[in-house]
Amino acid sequence: MITTSPIVRTALETDIEQITTLFLHSVDTSVPGITFSTDPDYALDKIIPSLQKRLFPPRSYKTYVLELHTGEIVGYGNVKPKGGPNHDEDELDMFFVKAGLGGRGYGSQLMEAIQADWGERGLCVHVFQKNARAIGFYERWGFQTVEGAEVKLELYMANGPKEETACLMRWSRTS
Repeated sequence: MITTSPIVRTALETDIEQITTLFLHSVDTSVPGITFSTDPDYALDKIIPSLQKRLFPPRSYKTYVLELHTGEIVGYGNVKPKGGPNHDEDELDMFFVKAGLGGRGYGSQLMEAIQADWGERGLCVHVFQKNARAIGFYERWGFQTVEGAEVKLELYMANGPKEETACLMRWSRTS
């Protein structure tokens, strides 16, 4: 039987090229006003090894992909250990749905699967303060902003580093 609904599954290392392509297609939406995709440091051959290390053990517990029946990966998210401000809670490290595919429920399907697995432990996520769309998405899924827990994150780009502020959001089944 052929399914037309997307499925969420655990990422395989053989998915890395599709995941990287999705990342490069979508990363420009993560910080309004910053274009990563034209930066030479974000070329496919440079990003693949970086994401390979970041998305699979030992740096991540698990990476989830959202796959269409065609085999195309249109979203992914990964959970890494000890990513909170006190390095004592698990963190939703990267969460992307392919740019241009918003409003189809893909992000919700992916988040539902992640929360089903992490409900006992809960999660935190750092979200760039400029990204109101992402903050709204996480709030709809029960994440709450932790006041006073903002962090400055250094974005490394070919024309020099840029510093952006991210807020910390937490989710647990009981929050």
